[in-house]
Amino acid sequence: MESPPPTQDVAPPPSGRFDVRTWARNSPWLVIALLLHVLIVAIMSVIYIAHERSEVSAPATSVSIAKTPLDLPPPIEEAPEIIDRNSVPVLPNEEEGPVNPDENYIPEAAAGRVGEITDEIDPTKDAGIFNPDPEALSNLPSGATGGTPIGVGSVGHFGTGTPSAFVSRRAGGGGKGGGGLGQGGGGGRGGSKAEAAVLSALIWLKKHQSPEGMWDSDGFPALCEKNQCGGIGSAAHDVGLTGLALLAFLGAGETHVDGRFKNTVKDGLQWLMSVQDDEGCFGERIGQHWMYDHACAALAMAEAFGMTQAKPFRAPAQKGVNFVLKSQNPYSAWRYQSPPDGDNDTSVTGWMVMVLKSAKLAGLTIDDQAFVGAMTWVDSMTNIDKNSKSYGRTGYTDMGGFPSRISTLSAQFPPEYSESMTAVGVLCRIFAGKTADDDPLIDAGADLMAARLPRWDDSGGVSFIDYYYWYYGTLAMFQVGGPRWDRWNEAIKTAILDHQRTVESEDEFGSWDPVDPWGSSAGRIYATAVNCLSMEVYYRYPRVFGASSSKKSKEEKPK
Repeated sequence: MESPPPTQDVAPPPSGRFDVRTWARNSPWLVIALLLHVLIVAIMSVIYIAHERSEVSAPATSVSIAKTPLDLPPPIEEAPEIIDRNSVPVLPNEEEGPVNPDENYIPEAAAGRVGEITDEIDPTKDAGIFNPDPEALSNLPSGATGGTPIGVGSVGHFGTGTPSAFVSRRAGGGGKGGGGLGQGGGGGRGGSKAEAAVLSALIWLKKHQSPEGMWDSDGFPALCEKNQCGGIGSAAHDVGLTGLALLAFLGAGETHVDGRFKNTVKDGLQWLMSVQDDEGCFGERIGQHWMYDHACAALAMAEAFGMTQAKPFRAPAQKGVNFVLKSQNPYSAWRYQSPPDGDNDTSVTGWMVMVLKSAKLAGLTIDDQAFVGAMTWVDSMTNIDKNSKSYGRTGYTDMGGFPSRISTLSAQFPPEYSESMTAVGVLCRIFAGKTADDDPLIDAGADLMAARLPRWDDSGGVSFIDYYYWYYGTLAMFQVGGPRWDRWNEAIKTAILDHQRTVESEDEFGSWDPVDPWGSSAGRIYATAVNCLSMEVYYRYPRVFGASSSKKSKEEKPK
């Protein structure tokens, strides 16, 4: 009998429900493992997301800030100062004025009168304006580059090398100077009265310098402290008056690096440089007489460079000289126009010759033929008829004629009372290298000037006061020398020194009233500067221009 077949598991019929246990039993293990991992990852993701959300939404209950050490940055090292060597050197701040501002400098009484303190009556004998220190070092540099012994009397500074053309400019007290060409040296002197007058004039000019550095012809009364100074001039001449004022300081040995008025000089020179145009002309070309203004400014710049050799002054000085040269008429002289139009006059020519002479002495470049042209004009204007009473007279625009005058002032200031153009002619001859031995017209001109000595006389409605003539005459006669200079020297000191304003309670103290033929247009600044320059002739230029009068009876000695 056959045994029954083995029993087999038979799946129950579907009941319509999903049985997990049955599904897991019948599923492959690989699938089960995969699904299990997916489930675990999903659960962990849900837990992580829920945790992060709770941290973001939870309010902050406290803040903890860790204290970090404060590290300071290293100190900042400032870059070294950059020096512009093409600018005027900036000088240390110091108060301008006398080194020892006491009564020895400005006496209570007028200079030369009762109460004046001089070498002879100063009881203290302190070193200063009137008593330079004879025990000072003898090897100090002078005020002029490479100077020679200069100063008051036999006291001055020994120079440092080759003599310069400006060695006679006064440098003040110091060691023994050996009788140089300064005040009291062999070239003659003005004495303590002249020195006091110069100092007072310089102080007045300093006090009336505008803050911009210029001298304002019609605006200077605004700077008055006690009362309003009278004597304004034309605003068109500010450039020329600034040049004249600077020449007064430079003539006394005051520069932007030496002396008691350094800042005054520096500010004035800087202002002049600021108004120079590309062609080299100083100031605007306004009116008919602007060439005079340029000449005065160019002369001041050339002398400032010559006295200091300061590099910032070389280019402006040379440009000013170049403008003078390009404004000269071919083979002749100068007048009012640039480019030149063929017109000439002796007055403008005199200023231009002075510019060129100072430029040459300063080491600037000039054309020596310019002197030849100037002398051609001067010769054509000079009377050479020895039988004429006007022999040796140089005219303005006519041979042997008289100087120019403002038409409305001709009656008050008769031109025949002045030899101003003759003085210009004599000075031009000397500056051109001529001497009294080889040019008899120098002596002839000096004779005419000796017959018309400076004279302060305005009585009877006619005036002999002529600052312009006195200035050129003093320069020329000083160069000529001899007895004629002696007479002129006494006359000019009497005329100028006795009429300087000397009341200290007035703002005009130290100045001169503008009462000459040109005072109405040039004003008090002109009058003060030009008279100051006349009193500086003793040390402004040494006698190095070649003149030696055949009529000198003996070498002048200090008086």
